Parts: sequence; C-alpha cells; structure tokens
Amino acid sequence: MVIFSKTVRSLTLAMTTAAILFTSEPGSAVAKPQAATSKYGVVNMQSVILNVAEGKAARSELEKAIKAKEADLKTKKAELDKLNNEWKNQAAILSEQARLQKQQEFQQKFIALRNEEMTFQKEIKRKEQTATQKIAMKVTQLVNELAAKRGFEMVFETSSAGLVYLKNPVDLTPEVTKMYEAKSATATKSAKK
Repeated sequence: MVIFSKTVRSLTLAMTTAAILFTSEPGSAVAKPQAATSKYGVVNMQSVILNVAEGKAARSELEKAIKAKEADLKTKKAELDKLNNEWKNQAAILSEQARLQKQQEFQQKFIALRNEEMTFQKEIKRKEQTATQKIAMKVTQLVNELAAKRGFEMVFETSSAGLVYLKNPVDLTPEVTKMYEAKSATATKSAKK
C-alpha cells in the first residue's frame, strides 16, 4: 500500500535518528571518527514491518476495512448517479422549485459522500500510523539491543534515511525480523498462560 510505505518512511526516519543517537557513546550526540574496525549495520524498517506477522495482520485488517468501505461507497455512488439521472430526465417537466429542490438534494448527498470518503481516508491513515508506529518502536528496541550486543557503532535505516552508500554494512534486517517474531511468539505464549 502506498500510504503504508509513506508512513513507514516518515516514522523510520525519526526512529533512525534516535537509533543513531542511542548507539553512539553516552554523553556524545556526535559520533567520533571511527577506527578501521568500525562495524556499521543497516535495517530496512519497511521490510521488517511488512514481513512480521503483526505487520501482515495489520495490513490485512486495513485492506479488509478498505474493501468493505469501497463496496459501501460504490453503492452510495450508484444511488447518487441514479438520483442525478432522474433529475436530468425530469428537469424539463419539473417546476423551477421542484428542479431546485432535486438539485439541492443531489448536492447535499454528493457532499455527504465526499465527506464520508475523506473521513474514512483519514481514519485508515491514522490506523496505519498507529500500527506502524507500534511495530517500529519494538523494532527500534530490538535494533538497539542487537547493536549493543554485536558491537555496532551505528545502525542505519535503509528505506527512508537517505542512505546512498556505506562501506561493508551488515544487513540486520533478516535477523531483526526473526528476533521480532520470536519475541512476539514468546509474548503470545506468556499471555495465554
């Protein structure tokens, strides 16, 4: 989904900045020049979010809501088209007042339909941002743990941070995805007990 990927990009840019600050030395917002043995990692946040079960479930839920609403809106649009055609066909035989009344009725229903569409789009965007942010926060925590454990100087987010080149980065995306799924499975088992 286009909206989903835009949301991921904006959230991951903020998360990347935070991750860079958290993985540098305490008390230092600016990283010091690195020795030749520095290790840099990369994570594709969008890939993680779209490939973990929680992300897939959120996306599936959003797609179901969109399909259901699209069907509803399509029905309402068909009713609106029918009303418009009736108005056009009867315009010649209706009095001026009746014609104006039908025109106003059509305009009100048209505006209501457009408002309903815009409200739904905002609702979907909000739900998507909420789901994405929830996952991104967990992923950032996992990346911070992994970076500290494996001795990385910095970890960059590749899908939105504008990273063009990094010499010999370690792609942590598959490992982070597996860690996320393992933690989710553990949390699910604990919740069931």
